Amino acid sequence: MLYDTIVETGAALVEKCGTRDPFRIAKEIGIRVKFVDGFSTLKGCYQIILRNRWIFINSNLRPSMRRIVCAHEIGHDQLHRRMVDGGRSMMEFELYDMKNRPEYEANIFASELLLDTDEILDYIYNYRYDVQQIAAIMKSDVNLVALKISTLTKDGYQLRIPDYKNNFLK
Repeated sequence: MLYDTIVETGAALVEKCGTRDPFRIAKEIGIRVKFVDGFSTLKGCYQIILRNRWIFINSNLRPSMRRIVCAHEIGHDQLHRRMVDGGRSMMEFELYDMKNRPEYEANIFASELLLDTDEILDYIYNYRYDVQQIAAIMKSDVNLVALKISTLTKDGYQLRIPDYKNNFLK
């Protein structure tokens, strides 16, 4: 899928729903969200069950990670729904898996859904914040912020691409 399409899909959903809250967005677009106690290393999954769209999230995750997992799974709903038809599910044992194309695309989508571009640029240009400071103030994850900054360079912004870890959630 083209980068521009992913970004536009995320931005359009934020505009349509009037929020960046992934739980409100999920409800607004008809996805049911359930927190599950029985997941050990599984962070979340997206499934279609009897034509109902579901996101299951590990209830042991901290609130900021729950938001990221929910946004990531909404990305699968919006970008990869055909891959899940027929009872299959998309399970997340590890976010930020940049080797798997659908996972990478869902991560870009999540960064677009959760992180406002103008706010990120304000923190970079006007406050001179680094990626850790931006993540802290935005109550996000440093790797998601780093991915957002990396994708902003594709839009022509002259930014230093911060390092991020693929496997920090293992």
